[in-house]
Amino acid sequence: MADMEPIAYQFKLTMDDYREMVFFSTFSFRKGQNIAVLIAWIAGSSAFLLDLAGIIELTETIHLCALMVAVTMPMLFVSALLRVRRFKRDGSAYRKRAHTVLLAKDGMQYRESGNYHTGKDNWDDIAYAFETSHLFMIFRTQNDAVLLPKRGVPEDLIEKTRVCLKEHLGVRFKIHCRAGSKNWKRTGKSGAAM
Repeated sequence: MADMEPIAYQFKLTMDDYREMVFFSTFSFRKGQNIAVLIAWIAGSSAFLLDLAGIIELTETIHLCALMVAVTMPMLFVSALLRVRRFKRDGSAYRKRAHTVLLAKDGMQYRESGNYHTGKDNWDDIAYAFETSHLFMIFRTQNDAVLLPKRGVPEDLIEKTRVCLKEHLGVRFKIHCRAGSKNWKRTGKSGAAM
C-alpha cells in the first residue's frame, strides 16, 4: 500500500458516537471483556449477598473482595454515564463543528472547522484501533481517540479504511463487529479471495 491514496472522512460527531466510544473503552477493550466484567460482578455480588444472608460464610478478606467487586462495577457504569453527560453538557460547540480526518501512508491528519491548527499522528504514535458496527476508533491513549463514524460512508471507503488500518497498525487493529470481520477473517484481506 505504498502508493495508497489518502482516505478522507468528513463528519460531525454525535452523542451516540461519543457514548459508544466511552462504553467501549470502559467495558469492551478486549473481546469478551464485557462478559468477564458481568460474570465477575454477578459472582461478587452474589457471594456478598449470600454472606450477608448467612447462607454462606466468607472470610473477612473474601467478604471485602466481594463487596469491592459488587460496588466497583456499578461505579464504572456510573462513571461512563457521567462522562457522556459531561460531554453532552460541555461538548455542544465541539459537536457542531465539522471534522476532517485524512488517513495517508505516513499517518493521520485531523482538523476541526474553525480551527486552523491541524493535528497529525504518525502510525507509530497510534496505540491501537478498533472497528465496531458504527465506528472506527483510533486510540492514541486509552482515553484519547479519533472517531470515524461509518454512517453515510460508502462500503468501499469502509473497506479501504479497514485495509489501511490493518496495513499500518497490524495487530494493533481489531475488528469488534460482525460486519466486515467475516470476510476479513476468511480471506485475510478485504473480502477478495487470496
